[in-house]
Amino acid sequence: MGTLRLTLLRHGQARPAEAYATDLERALTMRGRREAAAVGRRLHEDELIPDLILASPAVRTWTTAEIVIRTCRIDGALIQSAPEFYLASVEAIWRRIVELRESAGHVLVCAHNPGLSQLASLFGPVPERRDLPTAGTASAIWHDAAWATVTPESANQCDVHSPRRHA
Repeated sequence: MGTLRLTLLRHGQARPAEAYATDLERALTMRGRREAAAVGRRLHEDELIPDLILASPAVRTWTTAEIVIRTCRIDGALIQSAPEFYLASVEAIWRRIVELRESAGHVLVCAHNPGLSQLASLFGPVPERRDLPTAGTASAIWHDAAWATVTPESANQCDVHSPRRHA
């Protein structure tokens, strides 16, 4: 048991759906790429480097996670595809979180709204609406905890950040 951190990262701004055959294929805009790089810079500067990154397989989420990895200068092997996170509900995201191995003290989940914002809104003893913008993050911390036993409500703190002012 130790300190755990779960960072939820909404993908950067994506191109309109009409330009693609499927929603999974939507790419980031240039602004979305800048937003993802801003998140990576902030994580690197604040020494909040994740031990594991779980990303939805959608192009926009996977690309966001790859940009964060490059900007943080961390090993690309830390990213794993999480197909269950594609447009996932809070329950689907949380099911995967409680299955995490204890060696991952800081996990970053790169996925989609509305599930990420809904989960972020549950962090802490008093629920608080947290609407994540593109490339916005919500980072929850649990002290003296194990992934198998934490709940969103048992988080000791939650920090929310928008990269817009840095992109």
